Amino acid sequence: MNPVFAKTRELAEAIKQSEEYLTMKEAEERALKNGEAAAAMAEYLETRHEIEALLEQDKPDRERLSALSEKMDMAQQKMQMVPDVVAMSAARENFSELINQVNRVLRFIITGETGEADEPSQGGCTGSCSTCGGCSSRLN
Repeated sequence: MNPVFAKTRELAEAIKQSEEYLTMKEAEERALKNGEAAAAMAEYLETRHEIEALLEQDKPDRERLSALSEKMDMAQQKMQMVPDVVAMSAARENFSELINQVNRVLRFIITGETGEADEPSQGGCTGSCSTCGGCSSRLN
């Protein structure tokens, strides 16, 4: 096996043993077992998929889009009222920050650059897919 991939596997295993990862997995399991949380997340995702499908059309129905947008906002508000969802979002944010820190260290070791000029001072990945417009910082 290529030594880079062997070390990558070791890093992945270390990350899987981290407090941030374990806390995130526990929070996700609790949220999925919580009927109210699971229903709110399912409603949000279903509405999001409807919006995405509508946006793929040449001429999306603006009234339908507006109605779905309101429905998605309401679903997101419901999710944020469920403590298990809030805990899951916070745990995902903490895990995402761990991954960002690992990436910064790797970038610094390889290039000598911190990359701070490229990173937003606020925002970025919150760890919550419900507020995400798409992930561009995945580990490959």
